Amino acid sequence: MEIGTKIKKLRELRDYTQDYMADQLGISQPTYARIERNDTDVTLSKLEQIAEILEIKLEDLINFSDKFVFNNYTSNQANQGYIVNHFSANEKKLYEDKIILLEDKILYLQEKVEDKKN
Repeated sequence: MEIGTKIKKLRELRDYTQDYMADQLGISQPTYARIERNDTDVTLSKLEQIAEILEIKLEDLINFSDKFVFNNYTSNQANQGYIVNHFSANEKKLYEDKIILLEDKILYLQEKVEDKKN
């Protein structure tokens, strides 16, 4: 996979637009699009900037393979996976509320167990 294709896939995983990336890099959107189409050579310093914007290490950008992309998969410590979350703000709130309820239930049950022990 060519570097421009890798950049495009990683940008899409972050849900960033080409306009956003171009703005962050201080270039025009058409110039940025040429990078993703592999129509231009990209300098090492530009790759470092792109990696920083995408919040990944340069080596992860260079070594990126889309076979390690899983929906709602948490990366392991070797950074061999990428997180893709497509939750709306409403869905996220529902999950957070559910976590709070489950934590409260755990505390309640722990108290019951302690009461039974005494």
